[in-house]
Amino acid sequence: MATIASTEEKVLGKMDLTSIAIGNVIGGGIMSVVGVAIGLTGRSVAIAMVICAIMTLISILPNMLVSSTIRMNGGMYTLSALLGGKTFAGVYTAFWLTNFFGASLYCTAFAQYMLGLVSGLNFKFVAIALLFIIALINFLGIKIAAGVQKAMVVVLVAALLIFSFFGFRHVQPGFFQPPDFMRNGWRGIMYAAALMNFACGGAGMVINFGRQCKNPTKDIPFAIITSSIVIMIIYAMVSVVAAGVLPISEVEGQSLAKVAVTVLPSWLYIFFIIGGAIFALVTSLNALMGWLPPPVVQACNDGWLPKRFGAINKKYHSPHWVLLFITLMAGIILITGWDIESIAIVGTFLANVGNIIIIITLLRMPKVVPQLWEKSIFHMSNWLYNLICIAGAVVCLVFEYFLFDILNTPQKICIIIYAVLAVIYAIVMSKRKGGKQIQIETSYEAA
Repeated sequence: MATIASTEEKVLGKMDLTSIAIGNVIGGGIMSVVGVAIGLTGRSVAIAMVICAIMTLISILPNMLVSSTIRMNGGMYTLSALLGGKTFAGVYTAFWLTNFFGASLYCTAFAQYMLGLVSGLNFKFVAIALLFIIALINFLGIKIAAGVQKAMVVVLVAALLIFSFFGFRHVQPGFFQPPDFMRNGWRGIMYAAALMNFACGGAGMVINFGRQCKNPTKDIPFAIITSSIVIMIIYAMVSVVAAGVLPISEVEGQSLAKVAVTVLPSWLYIFFIIGGAIFALVTSLNALMGWLPPPVVQACNDGWLPKRFGAINKKYHSPHWVLLFITLMAGIILITGWDIESIAIVGTFLANVGNIIIIITLLRMPKVVPQLWEKSIFHMSNWLYNLICIAGAVVCLVFEYFLFDILNTPQKICIIIYAVLAVIYAIVMSKRKGGKQIQIETSYEAA
């Protein structure tokens, strides 16, 4: 049974989605984790960025094909439920909930840049304050959040381009010479690419706005492809400057602020910190607060979580309890003092598990909704479609291999335990009350 989204809910157009995708991609990665990536591979970080962007686009191509076929009112959750059944939907729900790691990453990086701009501020207070402000904006409704996003993204892209153009003049000779280039060989490049997957993978999340889209069939694929190309170019340019101006020993593990103060006039440096770094992190957090709740709300309606948890505010049409959950969980990470590298690695690993679950279920789409697939603007032979899905899964598994290798032992143990509990949770809940506890509502429409 499909649930039809009301006309009032369909408020997002092509540029809304593209700005949300760009804002969601440019954030914690390029502004903060790029220093960690430089430490892994040196000046070849730009190569890692390009490889990461291409591999990430391959991994989200299957989702794009689905978005051109059906309008998914519950986003990614609809895919796991419709195509994979109860157990897949339950496991996916457990991993989807861990996306709050992204919120804590953006807030941590935001506080770092703010303290560089205004000394004496309390780090945790700044990070938590941002978290609550953005949560409040999204509580007031998705259309308001999208309007904020578009304005911020324009300034953000301008700041990164200024950083790149001014920085190219300061790139030192011998950029491609060892030992600073290809540090740790190709393995180092893949470590960096896997780490930066957190920064490059956000474009595909606009599929979760299917219910709020005016024309998801064309607008979601347009937003994914356009934002991916734009981001790949910008990331490569920024990476060359970030790794090529100062000695590697001075920039590894550092934010872009250290290079920016070297290559930019003082007034442009301030613009870069505010319009580049701070806006990047704010737009990423703003986008996350938009795409994370819809699948959770649908999971609540189906019985995986209490229905009240997924309730929609009658006045602002926002999932206030889910937003509160994201805020509290991210706040706990901030209060307990996780470092930015650990947040990025653990968060990216958990998110990729969800991606793998989705891609596996996507192999069944031509059989589950054959008539809609025949009408899709991207319809192709089943063997080619299956090949794309398998390629996407392989990319995710490659990322997971390198990310798992970077994790420390306690992190590995905790993730394995969580994965086992997620599977047990899905099996138990799907069999509860004689299988009647979970009533899967395949909430979708023809795109």
